[in-house]
Amino acid sequence: MMQGFHHQQKQLATLLTVALPKDSTTATSAASAAPATATTSATAATATGSTNSEDGESARLGALNSLHGAILYPPHSLLIAHSASFLAQGLSQLLSDKSYSVRHSAAIAYGSLCAVVSSIPIGSSGRQNHVMLGSLVDRFISWALPLLTNVSAGDGTTELAVEGLREFLNVGDVGGIERYALPILKACQELLEDERTSLSLLHRLLGILTLIAIKFSRLFQPHFIDIVDLLLGWALVADLAESDRRVIMDSFLQFQKHWVGNLQFSLGLLSKFLGDMDVLLKDGPHGTPQQFRRLLALLSCFSTVLQSTASGLLEINLLEQITEPLTKMLPQLLGCLSMIGKRFGWSNWIGDSWKCLTLLAEILGERFSTFYLLAVDILFQSLEFDCTTRSVGAGRITSFQVHGVLKTNLQLLALQKFGLLPSAVQKILAFDAPISKLRLHPNHLVTGSSAAAYIFLLQHGNDEIVQQAMTLLTEELALLKKMLAEILGHQEEDNDSRDSRPYSKLELFALFKFDLKVLLTSVSFSAASSLIGSPSIATLYLRRSEMLVSLIIEKLNPFDLPIQACIELQVDVIKSLKRLSVVTFLSKYSIRNQNGVKASLDVSEESVLNDNSCRDVHSDVIIEHLRDYGMVLVKALQASSPLAVKVVALEWVQKFCENVIAIYGNSDMNSYNYETFEYVSLARNIVFAVLEAAFDRESKVRSQVALVLELLLKSRLMHPMYFYLISEVVLEKLGDPDIDIRNAFVRLLSHVLPTTIYACGSYDHGTSITCRQMVLMSSKSSNLCWKKVFALKQLPQQLQSQQLVSILSYISQRWKVPLSSWIQRLILRSRSSKENVLSQLEETGNVGSNDLWLNIEVDEEVLKSVCSINNLAGAWWAIHEAARYCISTRLRTNLGGPTQTFAALERMLLDIAHVLELDGEQNDGSLSIIGSSGAHLLPMRLLLAFVEALKKNVYNAYEGSAILPSANRQSSLFFRANKKVCEEWFSRISEPMMNAGLALQCDDATIQYCTLRLQELKSLVVLALKDKSMAQVAEQLHSIRGRFLGDILRVLRHMALALSRSHESEALIGLQKWITMNFSSLLMDENQSMNHSGILGPSQWITGLIYQAEGQHEKAAAYFAHLLQSEELLTGMGSDGVKFIIARIIESYTAVSDWKSLESWLIELQTLRAKHAGKSYSGALTTAGNEMNAVHALACFDEGDNKAAWSYLDLTPKSSSELTLDPKLALQRSEQMLLQALLLLIEGKSDTVAHDLQKAKSMLEEVLSVLPLDGLTEAAAFASQLHCIFALEESSELICNKAKSELSKSILSSYVLPLQPLIKGIYQDCTPWLKLLRVYRTISPTSPITLNLCMNLLRLARKQGNLMLAHRLNSYLKDNVLNCSEGGYRDFLMLNLQYEEILLMHTEKKIEDALANLWSFVRPYMGSSALTMKDAGHGMLKAKACLRFSDWLRWDGQDLENIVLKMQSELYEDNGSPIGRAVSSFSDPNLSSKPSLDVIIEEMVGKATKSSTQLCPKMGKSWISYASWCFSQARNTLVNRHEKILHSCSFSPMLIPELTPERFKLTEDEINGVECVIFQLLQSRDDLKHENDRGEDQEFWFDAAENLSSKTPSKSLVQEVVDIIEAAAGAPGAEDINGEILSATVASQLQNTFQLANIVLEDITSVVDKLVDIWWSLRQRRVSLFGHAAHGFIQYLLLSSTKVNGGHLFGVDCKPMKQKAESYTLRATLYILHILLNYGVELRDTIEPALPSVPLWSWQEVTPQLFARLSSHPEQVVRRQLEGLLIMLAKRSPWSIVYPTLVDVNAYDEKPSEELQHILGCLRDLYPRLVQDVQLMINELGNVTVLWEELWLSTLQDLHTGDISSV
Repeated sequence: MMQGFHHQQKQLATLLTVALPKDSTTATSAASAAPATATTSATAATATGSTNSEDGESARLGALNSLHGAILYPPHSLLIAHSASFLAQGLSQLLSDKSYSVRHSAAIAYGSLCAVVSSIPIGSSGRQNHVMLGSLVDRFISWALPLLTNVSAGDGTTELAVEGLREFLNVGDVGGIERYALPILKACQELLEDERTSLSLLHRLLGILTLIAIKFSRLFQPHFIDIVDLLLGWALVADLAESDRRVIMDSFLQFQKHWVGNLQFSLGLLSKFLGDMDVLLKDGPHGTPQQFRRLLALLSCFSTVLQSTASGLLEINLLEQITEPLTKMLPQLLGCLSMIGKRFGWSNWIGDSWKCLTLLAEILGERFSTFYLLAVDILFQSLEFDCTTRSVGAGRITSFQVHGVLKTNLQLLALQKFGLLPSAVQKILAFDAPISKLRLHPNHLVTGSSAAAYIFLLQHGNDEIVQQAMTLLTEELALLKKMLAEILGHQEEDNDSRDSRPYSKLELFALFKFDLKVLLTSVSFSAASSLIGSPSIATLYLRRSEMLVSLIIEKLNPFDLPIQACIELQVDVIKSLKRLSVVTFLSKYSIRNQNGVKASLDVSEESVLNDNSCRDVHSDVIIEHLRDYGMVLVKALQASSPLAVKVVALEWVQKFCENVIAIYGNSDMNSYNYETFEYVSLARNIVFAVLEAAFDRESKVRSQVALVLELLLKSRLMHPMYFYLISEVVLEKLGDPDIDIRNAFVRLLSHVLPTTIYACGSYDHGTSITCRQMVLMSSKSSNLCWKKVFALKQLPQQLQSQQLVSILSYISQRWKVPLSSWIQRLILRSRSSKENVLSQLEETGNVGSNDLWLNIEVDEEVLKSVCSINNLAGAWWAIHEAARYCISTRLRTNLGGPTQTFAALERMLLDIAHVLELDGEQNDGSLSIIGSSGAHLLPMRLLLAFVEALKKNVYNAYEGSAILPSANRQSSLFFRANKKVCEEWFSRISEPMMNAGLALQCDDATIQYCTLRLQELKSLVVLALKDKSMAQVAEQLHSIRGRFLGDILRVLRHMALALSRSHESEALIGLQKWITMNFSSLLMDENQSMNHSGILGPSQWITGLIYQAEGQHEKAAAYFAHLLQSEELLTGMGSDGVKFIIARIIESYTAVSDWKSLESWLIELQTLRAKHAGKSYSGALTTAGNEMNAVHALACFDEGDNKAAWSYLDLTPKSSSELTLDPKLALQRSEQMLLQALLLLIEGKSDTVAHDLQKAKSMLEEVLSVLPLDGLTEAAAFASQLHCIFALEESSELICNKAKSELSKSILSSYVLPLQPLIKGIYQDCTPWLKLLRVYRTISPTSPITLNLCMNLLRLARKQGNLMLAHRLNSYLKDNVLNCSEGGYRDFLMLNLQYEEILLMHTEKKIEDALANLWSFVRPYMGSSALTMKDAGHGMLKAKACLRFSDWLRWDGQDLENIVLKMQSELYEDNGSPIGRAVSSFSDPNLSSKPSLDVIIEEMVGKATKSSTQLCPKMGKSWISYASWCFSQARNTLVNRHEKILHSCSFSPMLIPELTPERFKLTEDEINGVECVIFQLLQSRDDLKHENDRGEDQEFWFDAAENLSSKTPSKSLVQEVVDIIEAAAGAPGAEDINGEILSATVASQLQNTFQLANIVLEDITSVVDKLVDIWWSLRQRRVSLFGHAAHGFIQYLLLSSTKVNGGHLFGVDCKPMKQKAESYTLRATLYILHILLNYGVELRDTIEPALPSVPLWSWQEVTPQLFARLSSHPEQVVRRQLEGLLIMLAKRSPWSIVYPTLVDVNAYDEKPSEELQHILGCLRDLYPRLVQDVQLMINELGNVTVLWEELWLSTLQDLHTGDISSV
């Protein structure tokens, strides 16, 4: 260790040797005497030191620096202590070196050495050595201090001494060098006083003073004031440079503790600075440069002292000590600053002012707000200062300084925190304020800082500040709008302007945008997503956003001038509304959601269930949002709106939908609520506007519409009533010329149409027409009806001959070019001929048509506007216009004359069937019709339409039409002359047209031309049998049958199959009967007969098609298979018929995926073939002609045998992967490609799935090109296939990306989950849903959408009788429901599954098991009120189950007595009642004591129906069932007293309010009351006088009873009165007693009874009145059930009114359902009216408060009944109630009652009734003009209906009668 120590000493010696000059030997000898070693760096320095003199000095400096570092290295302290002597000696020698740099470094090293030495403790070096080291330090001090007084030497020694001392003080420990600090301080103080001290020396002295002040504050404190005075003297020197002054100020900052320790001195100094500044400013009006510099120095000193003092006080939390003094100084300071700026300008000292103001604001905090207005005036003054007004300090402030001013202002605002005064907002944001003007500054930093000030105020924590800022900005926007209107000339100039500066249009635009953007910051959008969980913030944001929305719409309406005239501003305003709407929506949701949670905790469950006004939080918020912003969106999406406005509006709708989806996803609500479309009428206008935008000319708008429609559907903002309209629009968009837009709508169609079929059922033409008519009436648009318009209306544009050639060449496929390449050019080049149109109108005349399609206004631009965005529309117009052109040219075309043209068209039609037949026969895949011939499907479809249009126009030419435009005179004459030829030709082409329709899978064309062909065949058969005797007919019948029977059966099969595919079951029944009626002689041999239904044997197969049309595929397959068992039928059908039947059987089994039944039937078919071998039809008993390999592959896939599925797929023809024109074949091949993709996905080859899916899509391309011409029915199957393709494509992409499949985010899932599975009365087929289920099961077998789709399909299969399918689906659900990913939905599915199993039992006629299981299902819930609102889905299911239970009890209960009695006993157990309970309350005493089965069933039915209303209070069916039960029971108690009457409830406590035991009998108290009255009456009669106490009534009644008990005649009288009262209480209603008043009848009966008992008194009336009162109480109880019935009916009407208001507004509901709903509502209204008329007096307290809540439209249906009873009802109370209802109608819908009111008034010869007068008075007060007009109409109708002769006759009769009376 010692060796290492000596080595380090040697290193130090080496460094010192290098630093010493060469001629010195002292250091060398010293180094040789000491044991030391050399370091690597020192050796290098020595090696390079001898090169030259310059390098030598640098080496010496390097050595000194290394030595200095070694001295300061803490681990070397012991080494330094032992080496200090020779190091000090060497360093002392270097202090006199020639080089100043060496001397400087040596002085620093010397100081550090002495500092280290003095800091070494005594123990580490020994006392003797310590003394020696102390002397070494003393020598250093004795060297340095004298040099501080040698300032005049000028040799730099003073500076060296100062540096050495600074290093000494800096390095040394406080304890070791403390004794040297005071001498050094005094020396420095003397040096400061010396005028000879230079500035450079001053800087070094400041370093020493700072070190002493920090390290030796106790020593420095007494000298602090003197030193500050000396330094201020230096700082306030006028000529001192700013940098030098800054050094002094920095040293002041280091005196922080001393400023605080001498606080009074500090404050006094600050006050003195201000005083000096004030004095300088008052010295003359003009300042000098010297004064200006003096002022700046004072300001700098003030700021520095203040900063240092405040910082020190802040560290010890005593800043408040200077707050008060500063508050007093601040006005003076601000005044000085303002004067300095005014007098000397700002550019040279503006930074000091910022620093000073900011410092004061930091110190004072919120108290600074009092002086902020003065401070901001100073800042604004600097911005407004004109540099030309003063010469001193002149110079305009730069943009950077302007930016600094704004930043300073922002700091001042922030430092005030909540102390900021609202008045400051007016100062800052005033329109003429500098900050406002700087918004237009060219420098972006300046404008950004201006915006920061606005944003700070708008986001301030003080809401009052924010409100003030928002108010100022909205007022400014109104002013800007006014200024803009003046510039644009929309308003007269107003001289009253706030700012004289004129603004340009662009500047106003910039200010508009700025204000709108900063206003939006008041509702921070960065926190928009967190609003859901922050109700307090949401409440604040809601208030602000609603205020802004109101102000913007009121003052900046984007659809009013001048905003509307400036597109840029209009867009900005709408964008602002959009962003505000987002905040409003999320805020409302957050608030309502939190309130809903709290309410659910506070409100009892029963009240929640019974509160019908409690609606879903989400629905409420959505309704309000649509109500607030719906009209803005509709106006923005109008066709006349600019492109940018439409885009923004669509983005708004898109954002709204995304927010709705987000809150559904983030909420804990029951996502499976059935009541989700309460806002249907509000969303209607938006839906129409978006659909109208789909036909916009701008591709950007159309493209965005596809996304918006998708989101509207996903967010469930669209009611299913709009689905068909949306589907039609999307389908028509497949003709869009833009490929990307077309593909987007193809994808949308794949989601929309399946969703439409799911929610609304099969396509209904009447529904679609009604829907479109409503759209037409609302928009007057041709976009949605171009097919009708172009076919029926003559447009101004007409074709030319060359254009006709192009059209005919295209549809004949001789011109093989894409449609888009020529159709637009053809339309643009078509000439307009207004004269021709006018002439046609003159010839047509006023035919008068009520067809809404013909009332559409068509102008010259309609063709271009529609066809520019739809190529198919252009083609449609072209072929119809070509047909009209052919008529005008009298069939002279490029094809030749009329004969040649007809022949060419016939050949074209024949080619269609031929080409498609060839295409279907290609099996080797080597040749494709599309690839080889270039044929396409669209020209074929257009050819079919062209021939049909030509046929109609030819008919119109020779017969005329009320719809089509008339042909010209020459054409009309020509076709009339050739009518026979035309009819023959059209008859000849009916067969080619039928075949073409069959080939193109166009069912409508097939049905139409099959019908024509059958009519022709019928005519031919009739003609063949005409004028022949019976014998001749019998002889020729065989030959006639041979000629016509084959064609008849062939056409019949085609037509029946087309009807079946169109689901026209009723038409099939009619066709079957028509065939039987017209062809019975041909179809029936001698040995054949009709079946029991009167159907011919050869046409019995139509019954199977009827089953298929109704979706009963299992029944159809069984029926067809049964037909094949009959040899007679096989013979009658022939080979073609047998093949047809076999194809239908395969089709039926495939439709329900019943592969086991199909396999067994195929085996049976082989048996049949063997059985009938050798017969003419035996060759047809095979599956040839049906692609069975594909069917077997699908069967193997469903059964899980993927290997077998691949094997069968390999056996399919090679052409299965080729494109085809045949639509049916294309769908089959696409399905096969989809199956291959599913197999690949299961095998994990997801990367190869895309190829097969692309093939599957390409298979459908040709079909998609013609689908818009066919309609939704034909498109449904292809849309389902596309849906499967896209779903699988998305899933495979997610699997490739290792993400989870998201079926729940599709459009279909949005409606599958919350909606009921199907709408009753509308056809649904299970085939497409099985296909979807197959794909969903493969993608995500246990997802909620898959399981729910399976559940709904199970329900559909059960209803359609496909029971085997239902059982298979039931098994799948049982196996997978427990694995459902969502727990809450899993429970719901399990409950649903249990219920469906019960219904399936009942469908299978297992009545007893079904009823028992249903009872077990509903038993826990009957009478239970444990459900809450979040269980709405469960509640509806259980309510339905209760209703179904009640229905089954009524239907089957009589046959299942044992089960019913078991249920009764279980109910006794549930209620804790003994089974042997007294049963006398079931019926009258005269009846058997044992309750009948009917009575038990009725009580159970009542319990079930009431439970249904409690389980689901919002289900109307529950209420009408409950009301019907109550009404039935109430009516039976009055009419049929011995049939199914419930006198009380025995096992249903919940029915106690309805079935009160006291309904039929008087209570004991009431009987005592009767006895009391009779006792009083008898006393009066016997003139008994004795005194009676005025005691309690009850005691008196007991006394009376005791007195009566001894009198038998009195008891009999009491019983007789009781019997009268009880009998009268069961009297029928007021309308059934011939106008008598019940109370009067009862009184009369009682009086007669008393007379018979010889009781005749004068005051008997009062006695009778008391008894009538008792009767009235019993009467009210007796009819109370009618009150419950009325309540139920009213609840039903209330619930149905919401659906009517939603659905009936548009008229798209299913017709059968609509009729059923209307019948129910009318029934409920009539029941209420019946109860009101008959029991309105008794139930006044119950009915009268509820009547106003009944929807008025219900009363409109029964207005005649109301007027009929208004004046004739015997009870005034009822008349008043009827009057009230009619007056409500008079106020809200006067047109519904004004006519009957006036007719009834006119019918009175004298004064009309009081009620009629009141109603007429109300009408006259509210609608006087209406009353006058209707009265005038009535008078005129009377004048028209009464002839003059009748009037004269009446007058003469009156005169004759008068003459006779006078005689």
